[in-house]
Amino acid sequence: MVQDGLACLKGHALCLDVDGTILDLAPRPDAVEVPPWMVPLLRRLFEKLDGAVAFVSGRTIADIDRLFAPLQLPAIGVHGGEIRLPDGTLSVDDELAGVLAGAKPLLRRSLAPLRGVMIEDKHSAIALHYRNAPDRGREVLKIAEMIVGRMGAQFAVLVGKCVVEIRPRHMTKGAALQRLMEDAPFRGRTPIFAGDDSTDEDAFEVVNRLGGISVRVGPVARTAATCRLSDPDQLRRWLLEIAQA
Repeated sequence: MVQDGLACLKGHALCLDVDGTILDLAPRPDAVEVPPWMVPLLRRLFEKLDGAVAFVSGRTIADIDRLFAPLQLPAIGVHGGEIRLPDGTLSVDDELAGVLAGAKPLLRRSLAPLRGVMIEDKHSAIALHYRNAPDRGREVLKIAEMIVGRMGAQFAVLVGKCVVEIRPRHMTKGAALQRLMEDAPFRGRTPIFAGDDSTDEDAFEVVNRLGGISVRVGPVARTAATCRLSDPDQLRRWLLEIAQA
């Protein structure tokens, strides 16, 4: 258990996935709820770690900021397609955004018969959500793979919890996390990364290589993470404990 391994956070950097990790999942991305005490807690951790706290999410950074307003932390959005560095510099990977935009009409036509499936345009990636139609997952994946087959080897399909994403192949949370750890106040610290999904596995691997602590949140699953917490509530309780330590 991660609680047993850390009496305090001195010398660490804390990186947190959002949906399914510090927040409970919801039927739609815009329906998640942020507990009223969450923003003050994150601000306390940010102060305690001299600014070495970041979000690492599939959401856009603008959406993360909306959820946790007025707090704006360093952040990785769209699975690495966006990075906000500690100095506020925002880097957006839009090299292949035009190709993605060109694929949307065919995606809409192909998904039209699948009621309950939602398309989310993240500019540098496209997410196909089927939480409201869980029996459609196989069909959504098949359509995404068909679209990617037409787009070329620069693109890949990323499968998560009731979501399939089409994105540039080089975009990963792991690569973006490696970049974030190069800048102060993250540089030289031991990273802790908590995530809940297969989309977090490459980041777990990077954290492990850096000698950090990787935490999978959720049921027992095959994972590169070295620690596990059973659900977001258990992670939130741990964050409260270390904030007060």
